[in-house]
Amino acid sequence: MVQFSQTSWQEYSLANLLGTLNYAPMKLTIGTTPVLYYTLPQSLEKGDLIKYTLMVGFKKITWTGCIAAVNGYSITVRLGSGPFRGFNAKHEFESDGSLTRCYDEFSFQGFQNISEDLFADIISKAGLVYAIASRKETQSLITALADKKQTQAISALDQSATAG
Repeated sequence: MVQFSQTSWQEYSLANLLGTLNYAPMKLTIGTTPVLYYTLPQSLEKGDLIKYTLMVGFKKITWTGCIAAVNGYSITVRLGSGPFRGFNAKHEFESDGSLTRCYDEFSFQGFQNISEDLFADIISKAGLVYAIASRKETQSLITALADKKQTQAISALDQSATAG
């Protein structure tokens, strides 16, 4: 079994942080240090899926976790699908004044296509990143595209209404 945990503080309100974690980072700086990140679903309800990504250089390992329980802003996750026989995670978010405390805990069991020792070595060097600025770029782009589509739809409706 391989385990990993991290606590960090983000300079965003709890609501702002949770809303931003709904978007995957647009870009990440990838180097020799493995990078782990996750993307939350729009709602945090039992059965919803969380998408996880571990970048190791140009190698990408992805999997999903299924939310098993939600208690306030504490989320328990079990393996949805991925390259493991078992996966458990716990994500906790707590407002701490103008900051939000984030605690993440991961447990991996039974690996496909990689030895447990190699994966343990990768995880021991990994850093969990929130990449808030990059996620906000993704959010802005998606919002701009949605606005453009809505504007085009209204324009098309206006043109069809005056075409006759």
